[in-house]
Amino acid sequence: MLESFSRYKTINLNRTNATNRYLELDALRGMAALMVVLFHFTMGRPEADYGFKLGTTGVDLFFIISGFVILMSIEHVKSSYQFVVNRFCRLYPTYWVAVIFGFIILNLHYVKFNTIVPLEWDKFFVNLSMFQFYLNKDDIDGPYWTMIIEMLFYIFMLIVSATKSISYLTQIGALLVLFSLSLVHNWFNIPWSNELLSDIPLLQFVPLFFAGILFYKIKTSSSVPIIYHFLILGCLFAQISMFNSVGRSKSFIEHWQYGVVLSLYFLLFYLFVLNKLSFIVSKPTLFLGKVSFALYLTHQRISLTFLIPWFTEKCGLNFFVAAFLITLPICISLAALITFYIEIPTGKWIKSKLISTN
Repeated sequence: MLESFSRYKTINLNRTNATNRYLELDALRGMAALMVVLFHFTMGRPEADYGFKLGTTGVDLFFIISGFVILMSIEHVKSSYQFVVNRFCRLYPTYWVAVIFGFIILNLHYVKFNTIVPLEWDKFFVNLSMFQFYLNKDDIDGPYWTMIIEMLFYIFMLIVSATKSISYLTQIGALLVLFSLSLVHNWFNIPWSNELLSDIPLLQFVPLFFAGILFYKIKTSSSVPIIYHFLILGCLFAQISMFNSVGRSKSFIEHWQYGVVLSLYFLLFYLFVLNKLSFIVSKPTLFLGKVSFALYLTHQRISLTFLIPWFTEKCGLNFFVAAFLITLPICISLAALITFYIEIPTGKWIKSKLISTN
């Protein structure tokens, strides 16, 4: 891992690197993952009031980033097949490792509290699919709840691409935002509006994904229609207005706090598209961005069930020492191991096999 990290440290900290990645996005992704981790570390504790509870909105930032990146990915693939392969290689190797790891930790948790339960192999195998939401099985670990939302978004974008509807994406996105708003606020007194929002959780965050798409269009267009800026502002107000009815942030922060933080995210994206966000690009933020997916998937259960309780209760350490100086480096190191030794090489190998044989 140290060798891989050393190679990664040599990266050129310009706007993009050799693979045309936007480094600001990698840095934002790393910051979002760290926010979620610190939120979970302090969840239910008085330390959450120091501002860490705002980290519950880290997933909102992830969704905006996904909206931006997915359109960029579609424009750089030759076929729908290649898009599916790319998404599979990006997500599943790391996710499978996380599920295996989470399953082990879950059962160690049962042992810790002397709870004799059978190994829930059906839950394990269903979780491997990433579609446990629709197969009536609980997530093995907390952060998995966002994966079905991401998958539904990818499927939606795949359909849009395969049906040659990309040129109408702005109109489609605007209509979906309005549709989501109508369901949340029940404008038309539809009796099954809540059920539809629950059954298709992507609808709860459509404004964030659509905002990311619009930011991409602004970033890559030589001439930007003024309507894009109004639509982005509409997405911001739409998502804020949906606060009390969707997502999980409402359980941890107040409405005004969500509005302020979400507005900050949109401001950061405006700075990004205007090439004014390079100040967040650094070796630490890029490294966190590199390992962010594995960090996001693996940190919660091991930290809250074992590491933090062990260091605070058994070893008598101060919470901040236990959480930030010991547990956080352990979680980041684990994520780096998964990223550099599983996600990257496995993803490359699978992609080479599947695309070369197509």
